[in-house]
Amino acid sequence: VPGGARRSGVRAALPVILSRPAARLGVGAMAIGHVVMVGVMTMTPVHIRSAGHDAAHTLRLVGLVLSAHIAGMFAFAPVFGWLTDRLGRRPVVGIGILLLLLACAVAGTARHDPARLAAGLTLVGLGWSATMVAGSTLLSEAVPAELRASAQGLSDLTMGLAGATAGALSGVVVQAWGYATLALLAALATGPLIALLLGGSLRTGKLPPVASP
Repeated sequence: VPGGARRSGVRAALPVILSRPAARLGVGAMAIGHVVMVGVMTMTPVHIRSAGHDAAHTLRLVGLVLSAHIAGMFAFAPVFGWLTDRLGRRPVVGIGILLLLLACAVAGTARHDPARLAAGLTLVGLGWSATMVAGSTLLSEAVPAELRASAQGLSDLTMGLAGATAGALSGVVVQAWGYATLALLAALATGPLIALLLGGSLRTGKLPPVASP
């Protein structure tokens, strides 16, 4: 029964992901990168609007900032793919974390400066791209071929739920404490990913081998 086989695959994929450090890191990289990206990106248009510009000017600024953000998310994906093959999966996750931290610092201290907000959102997009490319590669290599589709489905579900939670909470944070606090909390959200990355590196003492084609 195809439906039963799919359910069995999902049940089988979860313990495999949890038991393999590379798979955990892959899912963590994608989910936490998505949390930071969604949390910061969602409230940036609201933050721009709070500067008090007229509606037309606000729309232009929002369009420019979000265009820069989307370019960061997708335009350099081939570069991060090349780096993932060239440097390894874990180093590119580390690069993604650094980009996300830098993004939070730039956006969180930008006040209402459009250029700095655009720079911060571009860096958020780049960090998301790095964690997504390296994380998905780690996951696909860490699980058996027959479980890859189920593992990817679980990863997408985790990422979607994490992003939805971040988007919902970001509005509460901005309303209560402001955009700068949101950026700080987004930076702190990378803590578990840093722990996963360093924990795996300390256990292995080296980068995982690249699977031969």
